[in-house]
Amino acid sequence: MNPAETMEEASLRRDWRLFTVAIFMFAFGFALYGGVFQNFLKDRAGARELDLGILESLREIPGFCTALMAGVLVAFAESRVAAAGLAITAVGIGATGVFERMPPIVAITVFWSIGFHLYATMQSPITLALAKGKEGGRHLGRMSGISAMATIAALGTAWIMSKLLPHGVYEPYFFGAGIAILIAAIAMSRLGHHAVGAPRQAIIFRREYGLFYLLQFLEGCRRQIFSIFASFTLVLIYHVPVDRMLALQFVNAGLIAFTAPRMGKWIDRHGEKQMLLYYGWLLIFVFLGYALIPNVWILMALFIIDNVLFTFNNAFTTYLHRIVRPGELTPCVSMGITFSHVAAVTVPIGGAYLWKISGNYQLPFWVGVALAIVSLIATRFIPARVVASPASP
Repeated sequence: MNPAETMEEASLRRDWRLFTVAIFMFAFGFALYGGVFQNFLKDRAGARELDLGILESLREIPGFCTALMAGVLVAFAESRVAAAGLAITAVGIGATGVFERMPPIVAITVFWSIGFHLYATMQSPITLALAKGKEGGRHLGRMSGISAMATIAALGTAWIMSKLLPHGVYEPYFFGAGIAILIAAIAMSRLGHHAVGAPRQAIIFRREYGLFYLLQFLEGCRRQIFSIFASFTLVLIYHVPVDRMLALQFVNAGLIAFTAPRMGKWIDRHGEKQMLLYYGWLLIFVFLGYALIPNVWILMALFIIDNVLFTFNNAFTTYLHRIVRPGELTPCVSMGITFSHVAAVTVPIGGAYLWKISGNYQLPFWVGVALAIVSLIATRFIPARVVASPASP
């Protein structure tokens, strides 16, 4: 290997290290925030199910605008956009704990959500750019595993803090989360040329990506129903305390750290279609459990199972990566996030309204069963062997 190649390899390894630090610190900060946020809403702001639905719907509006935001910033490298997004997220999350009423909590949440969705749009394309076209599923799975290990560390930290801090004191959680995410922003800003993908189009909407967009929309519905209503069911209906919620998320993170890298390898080996078919059947099982079984221990077990299933998500990205035209990966990911956030803007408030008028927390999960069935049917249209599309003329 000549000196130029040696320097290039060293530069790539440096970018991987910086990116890994950014992934770890963001996941640490976000888990520290997320581990206590719903208990914070209940204890500090007295939030109920409709309050939560409104908050989540408004929080996802920036995600709905992701394709537009990414298009406006097309002249900037992915790593620079991601770093700016992380900095915004750090400021917003760090300030959350000082508020005690829902209106300012909603406002600061929408603010940091702008940065979060910019970062989320760029994370997968940066991973695949650093992978240099080799074993994309494995690298995505490895990053998911690193995020899970960071989550374990954050939840362990939050659990210790819950034992040391007086009940109802939440400011240190959010301030610590903001500091961690700011470190992630600094690491991301120092990435070099290896993290830069092909020149990007501004906004892409092609019929050939229609199945990917549909799957992203359905996945957005699924994720919102479970991530919001499953955890709030445990907190509001079954009165699961903050230390037990942290323990559940700790177990989740440990399992994800173990399964995510293996899931990435299985996606590379068996293809997206097979893995997403398994995913669809398991989602139906989980939603049926929440809709039919009024037992807190079983529901907590299903909560863990669903969070582990989240590692199947990398199959959506690798599917797109195999069919996308050169230079269109990042804008297509952005458009996919926009489609998923059509659901994210409407599902939380719609599900919360169903819960409120019926007095039955199980209704949103029946909707989840129906959506999982539709997603399973759509998955069958993924080609068993994906052939890359020709480059744009």
